[in-house]
Amino acid sequence: MAIGFLWCACGGVLWSAEPAKVLLEETFAGELSPEWFWGLGTWGAKDGVLRAFESGERRHGPVKMRKLPLRDATIECDFRLERGATFAGIIFNGSQERGHLVHLVMGRDQIRILAHPKPGETLELLKEAHSLTVGEWHHVTMVFAGPKLTATIDGDTTVSASHDCIAEEKLTFGLGGDSGGPEGEAAGALEFRKLKVMAPSSAEEK
Repeated sequence: MAIGFLWCACGGVLWSAEPAKVLLEETFAGELSPEWFWGLGTWGAKDGVLRAFESGERRHGPVKMRKLPLRDATIECDFRLERGATFAGIIFNGSQERGHLVHLVMGRDQIRILAHPKPGETLELLKEAHSLTVGEWHHVTMVFAGPKLTATIDGDTTVSASHDCIAEEKLTFGLGGDSGGPEGEAAGALEFRKLKVMAPSSAEEK
């Protein structure tokens, strides 16, 4: 197993660290596992891409939830807005009784971080102008460290926000957003790929 080392200025080893542990790496090559336990809209995984659009009687954008308990972690994936889609989001929940904890919203013209201090309450921690090109792939990296969430989009735009509820244990997370409306795939779609979740390395935890 590869071991990483941190060196001080004089060239001495400060400590060695295991690399970050991969908790989840989705290929989206075919049918989703049962861990993807609930959703709204139409979802399909094929050739490395998870694609979604609004469908059904309930007027709600597509969302797909997966079980994965975590606290501090790094989450990264690519996402794409097609045609009328207005935003993609990644949401984290606690228990069924606790509900939503924190939500990263990546829109055509802005980034938002929403906290949910208690069930039924929404607090906008951050809202910042930012443009996404529709039809192109974008990359997001989210880092949870205690009560702080830092998100970087396309490697050049970084935002962060803090709240006590961000430090709570996250039992499930979901991918989703607004795909363009009730007209279904004709209106637009959301796509995700290269989803990876990593625990902090032992060096990061020090």
